[in-house]
Amino acid sequence: MIIPAALSFALFFVEIHGFHRKWRLNFKPFNCASCLASWVALGLFFLPDWIAQVILVMFGSGVLAPLLKLLLDKYYKWATK
Repeated sequence: MIIPAALSFALFFVEIHGFHRKWRLNFKPFNCASCLASWVALGLFFLPDWIAQVILVMFGSGVLAPLLKLLLDKYYKWATK
């Protein structure tokens, strides 16, 4: 539970929205998805398990939604040729 939550948070923070640039945190671990995921996982390890579940649901959907949109757009272009 902790690893997928940390990965989805880091991908959402760094790759999808680029908060490290917007908030002027352009240094490690904030500009590196794998570094940030490691530190978030460490923090989640010491927090109650329900917090990891909430983060996984919130940021997991934030990561999966753009991927699903990309797949649906590609399918639509392919189907309307």
